[in-house]
Amino acid sequence: MIQKKTVKALDIAVFITSRAVVNPVTTEEIANGLGLSSSYTESILKELREADLIRAHRGPGGGYQIRGNPEDISLWDVVRHFEVLHSFDALYPDGDHPMKALESDIQSNMQALLQAQTLSDVAVPFMPTDVRLSSMLGQFRLKPLPAPVMPRAPNSVFQLSMMM
Repeated sequence: MIQKKTVKALDIAVFITSRAVVNPVTTEEIANGLGLSSSYTESILKELREADLIRAHRGPGGGYQIRGNPEDISLWDVVRHFEVLHSFDALYPDGDHPMKALESDIQSNMQALLQAQTLSDVAVPFMPTDVRLSSMLGQFRLKPLPAPVMPRAPNSVFQLSMMM
């Protein structure tokens, strides 16, 4: 049905969607987060980039981000670049073969299910702790601090003579 490489491509796309909220995600972060080798991760990232699903940012602070809005990218958009849609006419030249109808139904149902789900539906946003803390501080409405009490004492020897 679905190849292992396709499942890993979906995992990577969902990982990038959930982690690249603030900064692009590096290959090492993806590989470590999903337990994949860096070279295997890079090969899938290359195919996702060629499919125009992700974009790469080079240099310091670079990495990968989803191209476009994750709410507009279905899981099928990722799967169709890695899977081959079978024409069951070649496999079953007999038009009324029961397996032809079964496999065709399975393929069309799987496609419909994957088209109904978007990357944002399955990705859980991950915010780094430092970003989460700064965004949470804006939630609290603290009262302003009272004006500091200034001591009534001379600040220098010259002011001492004025006070007396």
